[in-house]
Amino acid sequence: MALAVRQPGTDRSQSVQQGFTREGLSYELSSKTDEQKALAITELAAKGESFVTTHLDHLIAELRRSYSPDVKEAVCKSVMAAGASAAPFYHDLANLIEDNDPQVKYWGCLAIGSIGNAASGSKSRIRSLLQDPSEAVRFGACSALGGIEAEDCAKDLKEKLSDASPEVQGAACLALAKVGAVGAPFAPIVARKLAEPRSRANALKALGLMGIEGGKHCKEVVECLCDDDSETRAIAASVVGKMSDYVRDTPNALNRILEIARDEDGRKRIAATLALGYMGREASVHKELIQDGLFDDFEEDADNALTQGGCSTRMPPSCRKAKCAASAALGRIAAEDQGFGWETAAAQVARLLDDDDWEVKTCALDCLSALGPRARDHVDKVSGQLADEIFIVRAKAASALAKIGDVESVSLNKMADLLEDSCPAVKSAAALGLAELGDDGAEYSHKVFNLLTDISADVRAAAVTALSRIRDRGPYFASVIAQRLREQEEPRVRIAAIEALSALEERAMSFMDLIREQQRDEVPSVREAAQKCLERLGQPGGYRDALQDRGDEE
Repeated sequence: MALAVRQPGTDRSQSVQQGFTREGLSYELSSKTDEQKALAITELAAKGESFVTTHLDHLIAELRRSYSPDVKEAVCKSVMAAGASAAPFYHDLANLIEDNDPQVKYWGCLAIGSIGNAASGSKSRIRSLLQDPSEAVRFGACSALGGIEAEDCAKDLKEKLSDASPEVQGAACLALAKVGAVGAPFAPIVARKLAEPRSRANALKALGLMGIEGGKHCKEVVECLCDDDSETRAIAASVVGKMSDYVRDTPNALNRILEIARDEDGRKRIAATLALGYMGREASVHKELIQDGLFDDFEEDADNALTQGGCSTRMPPSCRKAKCAASAALGRIAAEDQGFGWETAAAQVARLLDDDDWEVKTCALDCLSALGPRARDHVDKVSGQLADEIFIVRAKAASALAKIGDVESVSLNKMADLLEDSCPAVKSAAALGLAELGDDGAEYSHKVFNLLTDISADVRAAAVTALSRIRDRGPYFASVIAQRLREQEEPRVRIAAIEALSALEERAMSFMDLIREQQRDEVPSVREAAQKCLERLGQPGGYRDALQDRGDEE
């Protein structure tokens, strides 16, 4: 792939990274081998929904003429990245579930499920695949029925809870949770699937979606914090958070979490700490116990057989390092508990900024950001991280300073210098951070303005958002922001511009025609942003209002 260096205002389908133009993808699909086509399409899928959507017509055209299982699989992965945006092409994907290759059927099912209920027309064909001899196909069929929210298939899915394959059982658990209230009564059967390691992760996710019925099994969920598998422990911790009301009212469950938080096994301590963090305000009375983790040196290896083999990505630092888990948990609680009494916790978290581990620093900065003004005594320490050699530390420090506020001129100048950083993420964080600092940050609006011509679309989008948020000056940038809609800009920049105009309200009224034009954009997320903007501004809502009017007449 050739490097497509994009200048602002050129073809919106180009990217700063190594990427595609529509013409470039067309060439790839017309002149390369099937293996090369599959690789190109898979790379495209990794770029996300807005990028994939602009190429869907080419991808589906290739799907229609290709006999290659690899190409079909790659197209399905792209559709999964596009999600609901691929709804107009679901008939083509439905043909894949009748393919002779079980692997193609499997990916076809996953792709259809990712589209949502807009693909419900394929329900009967997917339903028949529940009896397919292939385990992978049955798994995919369960996933698809859950994705399209096939309520009338609840009984069929319930039967799959007794499938010979534990993996299929797990897929059926999650599908039952996704079909709505009709699936909730099967929670007791789903809870029993926690006993099988190969169905446990999906059973946990399912119970977290089953409301009251799932909450009744919070004690079983808590026990999964001790699982040998790191991903399962992380899922269990997040599900505990979704069940926080039930855990709080179930003494055996809450006490068990507190017990695990003191376990000799560091992996278990991390999981229990994260679970308390996910409980938010409900766990604020236990923050002293969580603070003990800030002094815990336990670390789990980032790499294992799965990550080294490319089958899995690394778990985030909060799931591997006790200090990071404690910082993350305190940050989540602080975000919900806006009260006082956080001085000790803030000081202990700030101490982690002296750590040599950049992952520990970033988690600490996230926590201080959540504490906001309550971490004001540690502004100087946070400011010191603006010069860190690791780009993400610099970016996190800029964001944290904006949340803490009360930044002195020296730190402000350091933040402004980051607008010229070599890393797009740092420039974006600095721009948005300065915008949050009110009058102090407004002094640097001219430097933020210069980022509108940055080569990175992410930076241009951040600049648009930042300019609209600058106190007292935002309205004066309305025409400059609207100009982003007149040019052939990247979707993410146009979305940022639409959202910025929406926030500017009265000033945006002069640009209604431009905003309405975005309702016809080829990227669904742009159309949706335009629709929301018009609704917020009290303007006619296009096709949604028309549908509403028809419904009222009926």
